[in-house]
Amino acid sequence: MRVRHIRSLDIWLMSKGNRVLYRGKENPWRSTRIMQSALRREGVRSAA
Repeated sequence: MRVRHIRSLDIWLMSKGNRVLYRGKENPWRSTRIMQSALRREGVRSAA
């Protein structure tokens, strides 16, 4: 899984391979909600 910040657009991208799991203004490392939804899209369920 890869997380990148595109400064010129002020957008965060979280991807795995060619698949984009998250694209938005908020840093995914600072939001558990974003991480959970991205992992859910990948097929991983969280215990909490």
